[in-house]
Amino acid sequence: MNKRINLQDNIFVLSSRLKMLRDILILDTDPAIFMEKTMEDTNFIDQALETLLGHLRTHNRIFERDEALDYLSGLEWDFSRFLGEFSTGSGNISAASYPALLERIQLLRNRSAERLKEINADRQVASSSSVENTVSSDELNELLKDF
Repeated sequence: MNKRINLQDNIFVLSSRLKMLRDILILDTDPAIFMEKTMEDTNFIDQALETLLGHLRTHNRIFERDEALDYLSGLEWDFSRFLGEFSTGSGNISAASYPALLERIQLLRNRSAERLKEINADRQVASSSSVENTVSSDELNELLKDF
């Protein structure tokens, strides 16, 4: 992938799409029209989250990586909450009365939980490594004294 990916922009777009899906659960919409598309969009967000996390896994020196992990963690948390609402909701768009969808959503919830664990582990490693790699002002002065 030669182009630079702006992770925050991708996370923002996914967050906006997720908000739209949460709105569909609340509104009085026709399941015959929206159920299949809601499930497609849910699968898309799952795949996109997996892709973004994979990108962060392979590029551990990305500028503002810690901030991207924070945003991704928040989005993953929101996605997990959405999956819970989708599977137990009382609105017209709910997987509660579709056993096959409930199984799929449970799989997505498990994947989301695993990603969230990995993101949190990465965030802890990043915070501990940033403390270890700190250069004191005395060390910096010593390094720069010949310049």
